[in-house]
Amino acid sequence: MLSTVQLPTRLEQQSDAETQKLLHTLVRQAVSQQAYTKAIPLITCLITKEPQNPNNYNNRGLMYYHCQHWSQAMADYNRAIQLNSNKDKVYTNRAKCNLALRQWSAAIADYDCAIDINPYNIKARIRQGVLFRALEMYNDAIVCFGLALFLGKLNVHIYGERGRTHQLNGHWNCAIGDYQRALELLNRSPNQFLEEQIQSWISEMLS
Repeated sequence: MLSTVQLPTRLEQQSDAETQKLLHTLVRQAVSQQAYTKAIPLITCLITKEPQNPNNYNNRGLMYYHCQHWSQAMADYNRAIQLNSNKDKVYTNRAKCNLALRQWSAAIADYDCAIDINPYNIKARIRQGVLFRALEMYNDAIVCFGLALFLGKLNVHIYGERGRTHQLNGHWNCAIGDYQRALELLNRSPNQFLEEQIQSWISEMLS
């Protein structure tokens, strides 16, 4: 509900362009504070002013997602896609919502759509690979990670995730090779969380 947030009283005295600019600023402030419930009515106000803008629906869907309101998030993502079906990030976001709803096939399909629109959406490829792995579809996961590596971005994450996939699939030599490559890259660009994760996977395998 819009009443859950206090909008500046000067909004009514401003032009639509000024009002929209202020609303966008307030949304950014709310998101930076992780005040997602506060951001929702602000974006709803933007939607009333820009009902054909798919970005507003996608952004409100993200807020609903963070609040674990899956059905509302899904409705907003669907509306965003109806308005513009060529935005890969909306499909990626809807895939995450489908994952929360345990709709595995729908999530895979959404990642496929995101990748079809933007083959360089590496995060979509990685997340789809992780999903395939969780479903024990190891060969499909390896293909996802291999294609992501071919595109040459986020390699340290990809080597780590592919190594984990090889490990769970019983291919320990391949797993060690990928883990070593990831650790070599981490020596150049440290990431403590990722390094600890990979080291724990190695320890699990060696134990």
